[in-house]
Amino acid sequence: MIELHHDRVHVPDPARERWRESYYFLCYDFTHRVGVCSSIGYRPSKGYSGSMHYLWGEGLPNLVAMEKGRFAQHRDVHDVAGLEYVPGDPFGPWVLRFDGRLNDGGTDVAAPVEAMTEAAAFTGGGEDVRYDLTFTPDQPAYMYREDPAWDGLFDGHLDEVGAVTGTLTVGGREIAFAGRGAKDHSWGVRDWARPLGWRWVDMLFQEGPEATLWRVTFDGREWLADGAIFADGLAEPVTEFREAVTWAPRAADADRPATWDFLIASEHHRLRGTAEIVGVAPLLFGIRDAAGERAVMWNDRAVYRCRLEDGREGFGSAEFQFRVPASGAPPRPFTAPAP
Repeated sequence: MIELHHDRVHVPDPARERWRESYYFLCYDFTHRVGVCSSIGYRPSKGYSGSMHYLWGEGLPNLVAMEKGRFAQHRDVHDVAGLEYVPGDPFGPWVLRFDGRLNDGGTDVAAPVEAMTEAAAFTGGGEDVRYDLTFTPDQPAYMYREDPAWDGLFDGHLDEVGAVTGTLTVGGREIAFAGRGAKDHSWGVRDWARPLGWRWVDMLFQEGPEATLWRVTFDGREWLADGAIFADGLAEPVTEFREAVTWAPRAADADRPATWDFLIASEHHRLRGTAEIVGVAPLLFGIRDAAGERAVMWNDRAVYRCRLEDGREGFGSAEFQFRVPASGAPPRPFTAPAP
């Protein structure tokens, strides 16, 4: 049983400067083959908030933006730069609204780094986007087990999956959206300088099972992992994760992921297949390494089309996070053993 208050904002810890609370949603319509992911995060000790947006689909360019905001009150309704999350009952439906502009990140698989900025600051064009969507969970929420080893990324983390319905308008085209979605919620210290690599995965299908997981290394050798496979009214903990990744060059400093083979298993379910990366939004955070040298935490939010051994086609998002040193070629992200 998960306490209902965990679906709402938590009391910040003023003694921990990097304490942060964040929500994230991924939505995909299998009929119209269009998806949107967004996130809102707060750092109450600094009084600022931020958001990330990525919209993709057939016939569309990468539409992206990262925005900043200020807030005076840490509250349950979340809004940054035209993006708003409105909760209903705890662990019930959430309304996701947006009315604004997203930057044109081009038609290459990977959006350029310079497009990941505020819409008002980008000179490369964009599209007006508006949506009013409702995420309704239809499987139990999954809360990561308590483990102090996660300190530096969060104190608590929740995942959910469910149905998403509403309307989405992009470039004057209105879509009656009906698809699947994933939601996550984290709270606690988020120190971008700590991890050396992670894989954060949402995997959606028109019919379950579906999966979410997060796997991270702080030293490049030992891995910490948690997550769930959702099906039949249960959220089963992930017991096995394996992967194999191929890479493709891009104009930016680091190669991008191109294909991703995976095995995700729980006690009663096994999801094995291959994925084609269809879009990448690079998220960069300036950090200092253990020696105090400037570096970059590079996080490729990749969206993919996958096919399982049983023939089911799914869509989802996977983050390929790694650290870029101040000098020298950036490494490729750490990966798990091959499936």
